[in-house]
Amino acid sequence: MSNIVKGEELREVKKETLNKMFWDTVKNYSEIPAILFKTQLGTDKLSYYEFGQETKKLSQGLMQLGIDKGDKVSILADTRYEWGLADFAILTAGGVTVTIYPTLVPDSVKFILDNSDSKIVIVENKEQLDKIIQIKDELPDLNYVITIDETGKEGESEDIISISEVMKLGKQFDKDNPGKYEERWQSVVPDDLCSIVYTSGTTGLPKGTMITHWNFRFNIMSVLRIVTLEAGSVGLNFLPLAHVYMRLVFLASVKAGATNCFSNPQQLADDLPQIRPDIFVSVPRLFERVYDRIVDQIEEGPPLRKKLFDWASDVAREVGRHQGQGMAVSSKLKMQHNIADRLVFKRIRTRIGVDRLKWTVSAGSALPKNLAYFFSGIGIIIIEGYGMTETSAPSNLNPMKRIKPGTVGPPLPGTMQTLDEDGELLIKGENIMQGYYKLPDETKEAFTEEGWLKTGDIGYFDEDNHFVFKERKKHILVLSTGKNVAPLPIEEELKKDRLIDDAVVIGDDKKFISALIQPAYDYIVEFAKKHNISYDDKKTRFTEGQSGDKVICEIDSKLLENEKVRQLYQEIIDRVNPNYENFEQIKRFNLLPEALSVEKGELTPTLKVKRNIVTQKYADLVDKMYQ
Repeated sequence: MSNIVKGEELREVKKETLNKMFWDTVKNYSEIPAILFKTQLGTDKLSYYEFGQETKKLSQGLMQLGIDKGDKVSILADTRYEWGLADFAILTAGGVTVTIYPTLVPDSVKFILDNSDSKIVIVENKEQLDKIIQIKDELPDLNYVITIDETGKEGESEDIISISEVMKLGKQFDKDNPGKYEERWQSVVPDDLCSIVYTSGTTGLPKGTMITHWNFRFNIMSVLRIVTLEAGSVGLNFLPLAHVYMRLVFLASVKAGATNCFSNPQQLADDLPQIRPDIFVSVPRLFERVYDRIVDQIEEGPPLRKKLFDWASDVAREVGRHQGQGMAVSSKLKMQHNIADRLVFKRIRTRIGVDRLKWTVSAGSALPKNLAYFFSGIGIIIIEGYGMTETSAPSNLNPMKRIKPGTVGPPLPGTMQTLDEDGELLIKGENIMQGYYKLPDETKEAFTEEGWLKTGDIGYFDEDNHFVFKERKKHILVLSTGKNVAPLPIEEELKKDRLIDDAVVIGDDKKFISALIQPAYDYIVEFAKKHNISYDDKKTRFTEGQSGDKVICEIDSKLLENEKVRQLYQEIIDRVNPNYENFEQIKRFNLLPEALSVEKGELTPTLKVKRNIVTQKYADLVDKMYQ
C-alpha cells in the first residue's frame, strides 16, 4: 500500500440529517425561489417556504398511508420537480428513498422493489404505471402506487392513488395529528439509513447501496468547500436524479438556497438559452456533442467564418492549456484571447445559453484534454470529478483554483485515499456507504481488512495529489500472450473522432486487440450519398437525439461492409494505434449496425457499456475478427 493522500482538513464538524438541513433552508431562505418552472406564459416559481409546505403535505400523506420510520418508498420517475419533492417527503416521514431508473424494464423494476422491501412506489406517468401493473401481483409487500401525472387509472383500485390525493390526505393528517410530523422528522438521526441506491450492474444483478443521512450531508459539506454556490443561484438539473451524482448536486443546491430548474437531455438545447443557468453538471458526452454542433454550424457557414473560428479555437486551446498546467499567459496571447472573445467566444456562450455560467462539472468518464482546454479557453469552467454510488457521489473534485484537465482532482475535504499494490484506489471517509442491502458477503468483499473501500479503479496520484483515472480493474483485458491491456483509454481515444459514437475494445484470452465500433450513422449516410454508395434505405431507423433532433440509430449492415466506408474507419484506427504499444494496438474491427442502448440492455442507465452483453449479442462479428 502506498502513501496516504488526505483531502483538506475539516474542523468542528457537527453531524446532522438531511431533514434538518432541509428545514433550516426553508427557514433561512423562505422567500427565495426554490423551484423555477417553464410555462406557456414564461416562468412560474415556488419559494422555499412553499416548497416546505408542499413537502410537509406529501410527507404527512405518506404517513397516513402507513409509512413508518425506516420503511422503504421507491421513486420511478424522470428528473423533475416532483422527484425532489417526493425525496424530501419520504425522508422527513422517516422513510428510506429507493431510486429506480425510468429506463429499466419491468423485470428489473420488480427486482429492486422486491429486494428493497418497498411498501410504496411513486411513478411518473402511465408508461411507468403500466410496468408496475404487470408485476404488482408478484410484490406482496407493495401496498400503494402513487402517480405524479394523472393516468386515468387512479381509483380503479384502492392501491392506485394520485399524488394530489395523497397531499389532501396529508392536510387531513395534520389536523388530526398536530405536531406528529415535526416529531417524526426530528426523530431521525444522522446515522439512520436515508437511501438505497442500486448500482448499475455492468457485470451482474444490481446491488442496493445503503447511504445514510450523514453520508450525503457530509459530502454536501465537502463539495461546498470546493465550489461556490450562493443563495438564489440558478441550477439546471437534467441528469437522472435516480443517480447519486445528480441527486447530490440537487441536495447541495437546496442546502445553499439555490433555485432549481429541471430539464432532460432531449430538451436541453432549447432550455439552456431560456434558463441561462449559473451552474449545472453533466457528462463528457454532452460536452463532446456541444462541440460537434458548434463545429457543424461553423462548417455550414462562409469560409471566412470558418477561418476565424479555427484561429480562435487555437487561441482558446492554448489559453486553456496554460491555465490547466498552471502557466502564466503571455501578454500577446492575452491580447489574442481578448479579440477572439469579442469576435467568437462571447457569441458561442450566448448562443448555447451559458453566458451567466459560473462553473459546470463533468464526471462519469474521462473528458478529453483538448476539449477541456477548448471550453476553458472560451470561458466555460469545467470541473472534472470522480465518484461512485458507494462514496455517495463524488470522492474527488478539482478545486476551482487549480483545475487540471486529465485529472479528477484530490480527495474531498475530510477524506483520505491510498493505492493498493496493483494501483487500485482505496478510500476512507464519512461519505462511504454502510454496505450492500441484504448482501453481507459482498459488503465484506467491498472493504479491505483495514476498512478501506475498494473502488475497483486503477490510477495514480500526480505531483499535486490529483488522482488520474486509468481503468476499471475488472475491465483489464488479459491477452492469451499474458499481456494486460486497459481498454478504456483506447476507447476514449477512438471516441474523440466525430465519426465514432461508441467503441468496445475486445481481447480477453485472445492473441490481439480488436474493436466493435458504433459509427456516427448520420455521417455514414451523408458519405454514402456523396460517393454514390447504394444501400437499403428501408433498413434505416431513427430515434430522438439528446438535442431533440432525429438521429439514425440503425443502418443497413451492407453499407458498413462497403470498402470505402471501412477504409474511412481504418484511417481513424491507423491514427490512434501509434499512441499505444504494439500489443495494445487494434488489429481488426467491425462496425455495429445499430446503436447501443439502455432499452436493449447494452448500456447501464448511466450509459456505461455492458461488455459481456455487447460481446454476446455480436458474437458473430467478434468471431469474424478472430477467424
